[in-house]
Amino acid sequence: MKQNSLSYRIFSASILYFIGTLFIFSLYRLYNEEYLVLIVYVLGMGIGGYVYRLLKKGKHLNFIVMPSLLLSLVFGAFFWFKDGGTSGSGLIFFTFILIATIVSPKKYSKLMLGVVLVIQSLLIWADIYLQDLPIWGESPNVTAMYAMGVLVNLTLVWMLKYNHDQKEEKIELFSQGLRELHRLNLRHDSNLDEILTDYLNSGTDLLGMQAGMIVEVNNGTLTIRSINESPDSARFSVELLSLNEGILLEVFEKEKTIYGAKNNSNLAKPTGTSSNYFIASPILVNNEKYGVLLFSAQEAKQKRFEEYDIEIMELMAINISHLLDMQAWSEHQKKTDLELHLSEKRFKTIYDYANVGICVCDRKGMVLMANQALQDLLEYSEAELLGETFYSISGTDDLTEMDMDIKQYEQIILGQIDHYTIEKKNTTKSGREIFINKTVSTVRDEEDKVRFTVMIVDDVTSRKLNENKIQSLNQQLEVQVDKMEITNKELEAFSYSVSHDLRAPLRAIDGFSKIILEDHEDEFSEESKRLLNVIIKNSGKMAMLIDDLLAFSRISRKVTEFKPIDFDELVKGIIEEQALDSSMFEISRLPQAKGEPTLMKQVFSNLIGNAVKFSSNESHPIIEIGVEEKGQFFEFFVKDNGVGFNMAYYDKVFGVFQRLHTDEEFKGTGVGLAIVQKVMMKHNGKVWAESEEGVGTTFYFSLPK
Repeated sequence: MKQNSLSYRIFSASILYFIGTLFIFSLYRLYNEEYLVLIVYVLGMGIGGYVYRLLKKGKHLNFIVMPSLLLSLVFGAFFWFKDGGTSGSGLIFFTFILIATIVSPKKYSKLMLGVVLVIQSLLIWADIYLQDLPIWGESPNVTAMYAMGVLVNLTLVWMLKYNHDQKEEKIELFSQGLRELHRLNLRHDSNLDEILTDYLNSGTDLLGMQAGMIVEVNNGTLTIRSINESPDSARFSVELLSLNEGILLEVFEKEKTIYGAKNNSNLAKPTGTSSNYFIASPILVNNEKYGVLLFSAQEAKQKRFEEYDIEIMELMAINISHLLDMQAWSEHQKKTDLELHLSEKRFKTIYDYANVGICVCDRKGMVLMANQALQDLLEYSEAELLGETFYSISGTDDLTEMDMDIKQYEQIILGQIDHYTIEKKNTTKSGREIFINKTVSTVRDEEDKVRFTVMIVDDVTSRKLNENKIQSLNQQLEVQVDKMEITNKELEAFSYSVSHDLRAPLRAIDGFSKIILEDHEDEFSEESKRLLNVIIKNSGKMAMLIDDLLAFSRISRKVTEFKPIDFDELVKGIIEEQALDSSMFEISRLPQAKGEPTLMKQVFSNLIGNAVKFSSNESHPIIEIGVEEKGQFFEFFVKDNGVGFNMAYYDKVFGVFQRLHTDEEFKGTGVGLAIVQKVMMKHNGKVWAESEEGVGTTFYFSLPK
């Protein structure tokens, strides 16, 4: 039995009149000193009061309906015999019991209605045929009892009329709310904020509240989205939000309508503070929690929320959710349309002004669009290209090439490949042969079906011609390189042979000059002695040049066998062999690396010798030897603080017989660094230098790890 329903009101009134009737009868029995009957009446009033109390608290009374009806039936039978049956007031009691049975829940009324009618029929039969039984009584005040019965029945009829009027009023109010919601739904002449404010204004009027607001909830933070047009709402909006924070968060989390008023509430347990009167419903946008619709008041026109109030509230929340849904969809659609417009504009700009040919074809390869660059390239107008296949317009006599192009196009349509690129020869409208690079890709719909193909065509004729030229030049270069290698080998063999053959005459010149000077020194003048010394000196210098030239030649002829080398031991051995002062060296820890041991020893010997030689004029010469790891290479360096050189002459540093200082300044032949460079080339490394005059020089060379 629902609160405020017709059955509820009739049942409540029936209980009250039942209690009232028993009270009047109790006074009468007390006056006549009929105490046993009085006790029964008082017991009946107590049971009726208990039932009425449970009813007002909104408790479910189904569990006491049947016992109450049975108890009432017992009371009715008792008073039937006590007051003389049809000649007394017993009929009034059974009339009351019958009405109570009718307004009880259907599952009880169907069962009890037959029972009551059968018992009433039996009692009337007993009143007619069993008058001699000693259980009969008589009513001393039959007229008063009948009057009371009429009063009860009239009251019940009035209650029925009152409840009917109440229902009519509620139906009218509910209809008014529906009409107002319909009016709001038809509003298309204003922006969303104005429509939401109109909803809140209408909601406060329909529900009799003082303030209405739409509250957004984001990670527990409450923000007022819209508020009704009321000075109090605008002035106290923050206070209202804070006052009802607990209610708003509970509605948001549980996604159900919560209300509270003086006479009714569906809130099981208070959640913080709240307004005296409030009703709140959740708002969902795109099926996700968005916020809460709230109406509240400290003093309201009505003291309770009826069912139609809750229905109007939930309908209003649904309508507002739809409006916010539409706004979100509209904003998304506007953004999508703008992005689509910009995308089309970008495509149009690229399509129109690209310097490569672009065309759009259907699944069969028929041209649907062709940009100006493609028209210029193929020498066809767009009108001539439309409806033609790309193959028929740009075909060649190479059937193999054409067949490959067609097969790949079929594969891309079937989804076997995403795209393909092909370079082919094409013939323009005028018969001119060109080379093109063509890339073909697809445009697919939401079902992943191919709708169009896009072909990007680039003219690579110049590149192809240049590639052919380069290929021809490379072939010529390979021939020249082969010839040069033969010539270099012949030159190396010649230089080795000449150097080797010159050593014997030089030794003879040097030896005989010394013998003549020693054996006939007294016979020669000073000028003759000077000239003989010049011969000896230059023949020695010539011998050094020949030795260096032979060493340079041997590098090319030497078969290299790379082995792991301990460079720490290698450098220390060179310093000891050359009897150098170890105090001038600063040597970092050097790693092991693969190389040809003899050649790498010559590299370090030449670089260390140069560093010592060009630092010899310094009072405190310092020579640093170290290494750095650079990717896949070790970069060794030998650094001195000697005289240095001008980097403008860097190109001469590694040339054979090239020197940047005179023989009087520093002795040497100019072959040492050329040997270093040639060794590094055989090791797939390189050598370079950095220098500054008066500061010093650093030589670097790299070795693969």
